[in-house]
Amino acid sequence: MHRPVAILLLSCLFTALGLVAAAPASACSCVPQTTQQYVERADAVFTARLVSREEPRGTVVSSADPALHVFAVDTVFKGTVAAEQEVVSPVSGATCGLELSGEGPFVVFATRSADLGGTAFATLADDQYASLLCDGSRPATPALEAELAALAGPPEAPAASPRPGAAGTVTADSGPAVSPVTAGALAALLAVLSAGALLLQRRRRG
Repeated sequence: MHRPVAILLLSCLFTALGLVAAAPASACSCVPQTTQQYVERADAVFTARLVSREEPRGTVVSSADPALHVFAVDTVFKGTVAAEQEVVSPVSGATCGLELSGEGPFVVFATRSADLGGTAFATLADDQYASLLCDGSRPATPALEAELAALAGPPEAPAASPRPGAAGTVTADSGPAVSPVTAGALAALLAVLSAGALLLQRRRRG
């Protein structure tokens, strides 16, 4: 008697779950820029090797959740950079997080802003920088380093020891990060389940 209602509920449930699963899969589209533009936008430019990458503990709620990259810095072209520098980036390249393969060396373009399309994806500690996929970070080459030297002057050595500050990241709010799309999908799921329960109750009374 209630089989059609059950089928309807299951169909709505799978549809809503599909929306939740697809929410983090937004694409990151970067507009190519010149090395000079990357340098001008950055607060820090340096060459380094990737020592470690720490992803958020527990369940990743959003592809914009912060991941912590620790770099062993070789040379500094711009900004104040520690010998062991922490850089925060979204955990997924789909949300413009860094996509670095191997340990490098890399040229890293970083900023003191964690803005991700109008919303900060993390709160930076005083000794941390943020870097996104579109900021220009890429493998270091002699040609790129020569271009940086011409634009920013001869490279300098990093600070002799890491600057003070706690390692790790602090999310932008006290609770787990939830993207607007994910939140909307969850709200839609709850609405569908409520409507289905009401329909089932009415059929039972009938």
